[in-house]
Amino acid sequence: METIDVLIADDHKMFREGLEAVLEPESGICIVGEAENGARAVEKCVRLNPDVVLMDIAMPEMNGLIACSLIRKRCPGTRVLMLSMHLKETYVLEALKGGASGYVLKDDAADELVLAVCTIAEGERYLSPRIVTLVVERLLSVNPESNPLFGLLSDREQEILQHLCEGKSTRETAERLVISPRTVENHRANIMEKLGIHDVPTLVKTSIEAGLIEV
Repeated sequence: METIDVLIADDHKMFREGLEAVLEPESGICIVGEAENGARAVEKCVRLNPDVVLMDIAMPEMNGLIACSLIRKRCPGTRVLMLSMHLKETYVLEALKGGASGYVLKDDAADELVLAVCTIAEGERYLSPRIVTLVVERLLSVNPESNPLFGLLSDREQEILQHLCEGKSTRETAERLVISPRTVENHRANIMEKLGIHDVPTLVKTSIEAGLIEV
C-alpha cells in the first residue's frame, strides 16, 4: 500500500500532537506537516500536496470550512477530512458542499479516525455514524425554500466576515489579505446587502447563530 501523506490543521498544538501520536504508528500513514489555522493549511497544501488534510473547523484568521473550499480548488488531488467537536447540522452540510470527503467528531474513537483517513485516501467518503444519522434526518426534513447563509457569500466575503467578527479593523484585514482597505469596505457592504443586515453588531450576532462563525 502506498503511503498516505497527511497534513494536520488545528489551532491547538496539544491536539495536533495527539492526532500525530494516533496516526504515525499506523503503517502506511505519514504526517508531512501541521498548520495552526486555515490560511496556513492552504499554504502548506499548495507546497506539500498531501493526500489528506485533517481539518478543524473553528480556527482563527480562516476557519476550516473556507480553507476546505480553497484547498479543493487549488489542490484537487488533496482530500479533506473535517474534524469537529460539534455535532452541528450547519457545519456538516457546508463542509460537504465545500468539498470535504469526510466528517468525523473529535470524540470518536481513534480507530474510527484511522479508518476515515484510509477510506477517503482511496477516493471514498467517510462520515462517522452520528453524522450519518444527522444527514439522513436532514434529507428527510429538507425545506426547498431554505437558503443557508454560507451559500450567499463568496470565499473572499467569508474571509472578510470572519475577520470582521474577530474584531479586526479594516486596515488589519486589508493587510492580512493583501488587499486595499477600500476593497475590504466594498466586500463588507456586499456582505450586508446579501444578508439583509445593515449594522455590524447584528451581522456578528447572526453569523454566530447561523454557525458561520464560532466564538
